[in-house]
Amino acid sequence: MYGYPFKSKLHSRYVYDWYNGKTAMGAVRYFRGYNRSSLCCPNILKYQFKTKPPFNISSKCCDKLKKEPFNTWRKLNNKPYLITGIRRAEGGQRITAKCIQITNNKLNHFNPLAIIDDQWIEWFIRKYNIELCALYNKPYNFKRTGCKGCPFNRYLDNELKILKQYFPSEYTQCELIWKPVYDEYRRINYRLKK
Repeated sequence: MYGYPFKSKLHSRYVYDWYNGKTAMGAVRYFRGYNRSSLCCPNILKYQFKTKPPFNISSKCCDKLKKEPFNTWRKLNNKPYLITGIRRAEGGQRITAKCIQITNNKLNHFNPLAIIDDQWIEWFIRKYNIELCALYNKPYNFKRTGCKGCPFNRYLDNELKILKQYFPSEYTQCELIWKPVYDEYRRINYRLKK
């Protein structure tokens, strides 16, 4: 309905806005490369602002499948604010995460890990012998565990190889769910090899 995730939340949001009548300066700056290099449209994807992609692109997947259900649960259970494990070190739009976000003089979001870097996380895991999800260990060695096969994943090609080898039915599900995006990634040789 809204569209598929493609490249990143920022990229997907700007492509969605572009084709839905919102040509804000943010999208223009992103396309032209006026922002920091990590937040600029890669040349290989600029075609999406010149010719409408063969499927709708949107950043709303995370909103619809994660954020909105959690906010509904929060309201139903009378939880006045959101607590997350977002860290700036994860990159992307998270680099601007604040530990405390206040709206209308009320605590709205609490991100206690926002300022924690990877080195500290590794130290904490070792010191307190924290058991991690098996997917982070051999033979899988995932870097992250988000939504299965998510097109936002920078390590998608590797994740799909691992799923294909160890979890073939999960791999098949990803290929079906994300087919339009995967086909486009492969066509332009971006994130997935041809």
